[in-house]
Amino acid sequence: MSDELPLVLVVDDDDDTASLLGMALRRRGFRVSAAPSCAAARAALAERTVDALVTDVSLPDGSGIELAASLETKPRAIIVVSGFGGDDDREKSRAAGAHAHLVKPVDVARLVSTLNGLLGRQG
Repeated sequence: MSDELPLVLVVDDDDDTASLLGMALRRRGFRVSAAPSCAAARAALAERTVDALVTDVSLPDGSGIELAASLETKPRAIIVVSGFGGDDDREKSRAAGAHAHLVKPVDVARLVSTLNGLLGRQG
């Protein structure tokens, strides 16, 4: 990867959540793009390569877990965000190719730490 800041695609249909996560990630040295649905995320991923995908589970046109599983080319880091954090939920995320499963409300420091670790960046 070049010296450019890592690009994170945040997929969430809640505008406030997407905006807050985007703002928090930008402040911590990431470039951010947002998509409100699986279809919009697929379109964004077809246009350019992203370093990380942070996706909500419940989206208007499908599941963030299904989105992660369906990607032919996977980003270096995939994080699923869900209101549920049981072992079964975490296993579904892992089976779909996610590297981490975080429970809402998302702790931004933990999200950043997880992204930095997965992307090999100093925190």
